[in-house]
Amino acid sequence: MAETKREIERKYEATGDTALPDLTRVPGVSSVADDGVMELDAVYHDTPDLRLAADGLTLRRRTGGSDAGWHLKFPVAAGVRDEIRAPLSDTLPGELAGLLRSRVRHAEVVPVVRLRSARDVRHLLAADGTLLAELSVDTVHAERLPDGGEASWTEIEVELADGVDDESLLDAMEKRLRKAGILPSRAPSKLARALAETTPPAESPGDARQPAEGSGAAPATRREGRESPRPRRSAPAPPEPPCSPTYASRPRRSSRSTPPCGATCPTPCTSCASPAGGCAAPSRRAAPSSTGRSPTPSARS
Repeated sequence: MAETKREIERKYEATGDTALPDLTRVPGVSSVADDGVMELDAVYHDTPDLRLAADGLTLRRRTGGSDAGWHLKFPVAAGVRDEIRAPLSDTLPGELAGLLRSRVRHAEVVPVVRLRSARDVRHLLAADGTLLAELSVDTVHAERLPDGGEASWTEIEVELADGVDDESLLDAMEKRLRKAGILPSRAPSKLARALAETTPPAESPGDARQPAEGSGAAPATRREGRESPRPRRSAPAPPEPPCSPTYASRPRRSSRSTPPCGATCPTPCTSCASPAGGCAAPSRRAAPSSTGRSPTPSARS
């Protein structure tokens, strides 16, 4: 039968050389008892498209330690999760499968990550011997299933004991750890970190077109056989302004010119334009005769 446990914990970054500070200086902690090292082997399950991880849920089957079995965790708040436990079995228990049905629908739930951890446990005790919290230094090796990448890291986990929900103890522990240079983890869970560190980086679209370093090949152009891009067409030259030499060399003309001879010519001739010359065009400004009729024009000798 499944049982529920509220898990209140915080995770911190560490290395194999990280030294823990004196935890008895944390208010309320009277002594620290070494509980030894345990080996844990957990296989995390999800849909192939990781629907559970996208919602912050984790489902695992773990062996080793005092709580071997199936564990389904639901997020409640930052650092707080409700863990539903079912006895160890080869297949997913029906009680847990029913809780997942609304999230996975008809998708298959398969193994996605395997975590093997060496957990070095310390119990933080009050003056009367009451267990307040458990601090563990976990050396983790992650393997992406079925044939993915691998990753390893070390982290520190501090979890309140069952029945203890006063997070001020965790605040005091964190202050002490920070003074020792131990900072909070960037990952909310081991599974989240494993997925992030075992997923191969996506190949950018431009990488496939770049030649290998040292191959001597020139970068590919957009089309096969084109060595250089098509030259751009130059913009058409603007029309010449009226003040250009081409226009300035032309004589200034008016729509109606009056030559010295008094004739009105639409287009002045050479003789009209010259002061010394005459005009062969008939004069339209001759004085009228006494009869009131204009005289018949005649050519000048």
